[in-house]
Parts: sequence; structure tokens; C-alpha cells
Amino acid sequence: MSLKYPFKKIFLALGILVFSARFSYAQDSGFSGVINSAGINLRSDSTATSAVLFVLDKGELVEVILEQFGWYKIRLPKQVAVYVKKDLADCIKSTEIPGVLATDEPVKRCASAKVLGDRVNIRLKPSESAPIVGIADKNEIVNVLSETGGWYKIEPIQNSFGWVNKKFIDKAPVLPIQKEASASAAENPEANPVLTGTVQPYGVVFMRSATHKLIAADNKTYLLKGNRTTLNALNRQKVKVIGKIISPVNAKYPIIEVKIIEAQS
Repeated sequence: MSLKYPFKKIFLALGILVFSARFSYAQDSGFSGVINSAGINLRSDSTATSAVLFVLDKGELVEVILEQFGWYKIRLPKQVAVYVKKDLADCIKSTEIPGVLATDEPVKRCASAKVLGDRVNIRLKPSESAPIVGIADKNEIVNVLSETGGWYKIEPIQNSFGWVNKKFIDKAPVLPIQKEASASAAENPEANPVLTGTVQPYGVVFMRSATHKLIAADNKTYLLKGNRTTLNALNRQKVKVIGKIISPVNAKYPIIEVKIIEAQS
């Protein structure tokens, strides 16, 4: 009697067990968290010996992306400066810094740059040997803080992450639904609202229809569906949005299909 088919069944069962085990150790968490202790290390990997990227204070809000082996993968906070090589990004906007003395000529420095290559490494320090903390897409716009050697010091991009032991992060309390926003959507779901506010990354999750959010001037939250490259370029910038509400009446946050979006000074 042939043993070919029983062995196939055994290997298939083992494969399913391995996949299930991996899934149980790396789960898509996707929630807002709050640091519950002072002086918590944000690390480059999910180990206690990996490089420290930043020290988080008690009460800081973080965006949790993933849980793995007792650690949370979080999006890098805005205050964590990172680096990209200058020859991999093209400066597209400069600002002038006044001289020390009144007679000094102002000095120009790069304020924002466009990434030139695919999957460009974003590093913790201005060194090829520094830990990689993110990957930038081609044509992604980065906000430049300063220059050092052959590197741009930049604000963290959307696709840059660190790790915190999960015991130091609690789920942030859920805020009440904004009744005014829900009522407005219910009364006129086809309306083209004109809103001003700040664009923030929302994260990309399977079957999620929006990739960014807009924190409006009145602190209401709207989700944005539009060209991802354009929205990435406007992360953390003040904008004016004209769009169409496409979310169901009972949605927690209205989803806006972006028709026009403009950066505001």
C-alpha cells in the first residue's frame, strides 16, 4: 500500500499548524494606545537588546500597528527624527534662515524633499550601519529638519516604526461619537463638504476604505479616501478638502472621497 497520500496529509497539517502559530504571534492590532509608565524605551526591534530610538513619557498617545511576541509595533511619533541619504532625495522646497548678524546674508536650507528611488531605507542615525526604521516609496515627500554630511534629518514618514513592550501600552479610551458630524451626514449624504484641518496617516489595513484622516479645525475627525501618494505628501500639513461623504449614516467617522485637496500656508 502506498504511503504517498498519508505523507501529503501530514505535511499539509504541519503547514497549517505553522501558519496558525505565526498568525497567533503576529496579529494586526490597529488601535490607539497610551503609554502607562514614565521613561519607556521605544526600540528598533521587538527585543530588549535592540537600539533605543526614543524615550516615551507616561500619557503619550501612540498608534499601535501590530502585536508580536509580547511587543507592540507602533508608528514612530513625530518627535523622533530619522535620516535619509541626500543623494536618494531631491530637494523641492527651501527656506531661508536669517544670519546671526543683521549684515549676514540669509542661509538657504532644504525644507522638503522628494524620494527618488523605490523602497529607500530610512535610518535612525546618519550612517549606513544605523538601524533601518522605515522604508520610503518613490516620489514620497519628506519634511527636512536639517542636513548633516550627506544626509537629510527628517520627520518620520508614515511607513516608519518602532517597538514597545506591550505591558507599557494601554488602549486609549474611546471618545464619544461626534453627533453633529453623524447628523450632518445623515441629512445630506451627497453633500460636498469644504473642510480645513490637518492630514494625519490612518494606516493601511485589508478592506479599509480610507488611508488618511483629517483632524478638522473643530477637532472633529474625518477619514479620507483619495490618491495615496498625494495624501502621503500632505501628511501633518494643514489643508483644505473638497469632497463627497460616502460613509453609511451610522459610521463612527464620516468617510470623505477627496475631490480637491490644497495645502494651506
